Amino acid sequence: MLKVLRDNIKYLSWILWLIIALFVGAIFVSFDSTRLTGGSTRDVATVGHDAVTREEFDRTYKALERQYQQAYGEQFTPEVAKQLQLPLKALGDAVNRRILLAEAAHLGLKASDEEVRDRILTAPLFQDDKGRFVGEAVYRQFLQEQHMTADAFEQQMREDLMLAKLFQTLKAGVYISDEEIEKAYRDQVEKAKVRYVELPKDRFLQGQDLPKDQLAAYYEAHKAEYKLPEQREAAYLLVESAKLLPQVQVDDKALKDYYAAHVKEYSQPEQAHARHILAKVDDQHPEAQAKQKIEDAKRRLDKGEDFAKVAKELSEDTGSKDKGGDLGTFGRNAMVKEFEDAAFGATPHQRVGPVRSSFGFHLIEVLDKTPGGQQPFDLVKQQIGTRLAMERTQGMAEAKGKDLAARLAQEKPKGPEALEALAKSDPTTTYALTGKFGQTDPVPGIGRIPGFNQAAFALAKGALSQPIKVGRGWAILYLTNIQAPRTPELAEVEPKVRLAVANQKQQQLALDKLNDAKGEIAKGKTLDQVAAELGLSIKETQEFGGNGYIPGLGFSPQLAQAALALPAGQVGGPFAAGQGAVLFQVSDKKSGDPKELAGKKEQLKDQLANERFERVLGAVIEKRKRDLGVNFNRQFLEAYGIEAPQTT
Repeated sequence: MLKVLRDNIKYLSWILWLIIALFVGAIFVSFDSTRLTGGSTRDVATVGHDAVTREEFDRTYKALERQYQQAYGEQFTPEVAKQLQLPLKALGDAVNRRILLAEAAHLGLKASDEEVRDRILTAPLFQDDKGRFVGEAVYRQFLQEQHMTADAFEQQMREDLMLAKLFQTLKAGVYISDEEIEKAYRDQVEKAKVRYVELPKDRFLQGQDLPKDQLAAYYEAHKAEYKLPEQREAAYLLVESAKLLPQVQVDDKALKDYYAAHVKEYSQPEQAHARHILAKVDDQHPEAQAKQKIEDAKRRLDKGEDFAKVAKELSEDTGSKDKGGDLGTFGRNAMVKEFEDAAFGATPHQRVGPVRSSFGFHLIEVLDKTPGGQQPFDLVKQQIGTRLAMERTQGMAEAKGKDLAARLAQEKPKGPEALEALAKSDPTTTYALTGKFGQTDPVPGIGRIPGFNQAAFALAKGALSQPIKVGRGWAILYLTNIQAPRTPELAEVEPKVRLAVANQKQQQLALDKLNDAKGEIAKGKTLDQVAAELGLSIKETQEFGGNGYIPGLGFSPQLAQAALALPAGQVGGPFAAGQGAVLFQVSDKKSGDPKELAGKKEQLKDQLANERFERVLGAVIEKRKRDLGVNFNRQFLEAYGIEAPQTT
């Protein structure tokens, strides 16, 4: 019996974790509104007053690791685990479990000793060939082999039962209407293609001025949109790291020591530069047809046609066809194995194919290959010198910034002139004014540095900040003005208003022009004829559904819904879309089938219910996380190389 238990150990993991894997695995804890704590690594985090133990983290990590091993097979390596951020995922899952248990307790959900006992006695893993419990001794011996005590295992089973009750409670509140089911079905099956003309709005009003009264009328109607939030103005002193470079000398010993300590960093992997033509193989593209397409491409290339031209015409790889099939330079493990073997097995300027992969058939041309190997010290010496020098200047800039901040704090300047005077006496510092900026605005000369804006909005007028790390070095702020939220005068925002009015008028003129064209179609002209008269070309989309995204036009839900509501051949629009106005004709239409809908109704209902339940579950996790507070053990995070969360 013990052998049977050992053979089925993987199923124990599923008994313990199936509920969590199904409903929580994709909802990783976020680090907003969290704190870091010190202490030992026994507890990896706390949720309210409850600890998330190291044992819970290890269990969760191992469960995740087994899942990925099954999914990736031999390709699952420690490097892949690192790329997938498995420690972070495991930490998120363990914290989420603890949050949900807190919610279950909050709702008064419990699992009795009898329920735990029944769950264990009826678990297939603990039954013999006749469906009877294997016995207390075998049960405890098995748990001992898995390094678990009976108390710990039974507590985990109790928690699983509580979670199951929580999920049942939450799911009981999920209701899916027939209308929602029908819409989901239509979104899945209803598709359309359209031929269209797009009239650019910038054809209109070129060089024409807009009357002041129109600007004033528009501004009056949209004044709330131009209301300015609180703004700040500051002067700042910037210690620039780059200006300290002349003061830094890096000797050969330091360069060689760095090179020796970072050998892997300067090893060059084997690389190939290639381009390809892809013929897909799927339900719509039979294998024989795809292979013939590649053979046709080979014949054209053999006759001297340009590879890029043929790739643009024939390739079905949307990511590279517009670049003539060029995939750029890549190393090992970047492509599927069949493609990689062919590319790295070829010589520069050699064509290989057809090569079959999971995507279809490829015709590959290798443009260049770079052998792998160690880069010589002399080749990277200057690069290392620059890096070390910059690292030293950053430290120097920080130290200098702190000295200047201390000096200014002691002198208690009455205005920004003190910062300006310091900059004039020191060529490594710069003095500048920010102008007005909001809490999230980029600052001229500084850029979008959240710490800079946060510091400015934390200061009182006339106060100095501590040194702040910015892209170019370290800055010290002196707040010169606080501008309260206000509605500006038209003159202050006139360029924005002028642009908005021009866009509105241009859009309307383009729509009016295409409305006239639609009238001509109603009188007997074709879409092609009115397009020619407007000097426009006809374009055709790929198939799209009701989610609002139309290939070539972007997100245009109004146009998508209109196209799906029209029969093939019907003209619709015009609608504002892309960079102007669009008039279209439905070229192909796929509609739903009421019988098919009836057959899929329960399946769709379950799908929608699960999706809504997951959203409810996610909302519960976020709310309880805010209510309880989540603290992470800094020592544990550092030990596992998990990036420390932002603290607020």
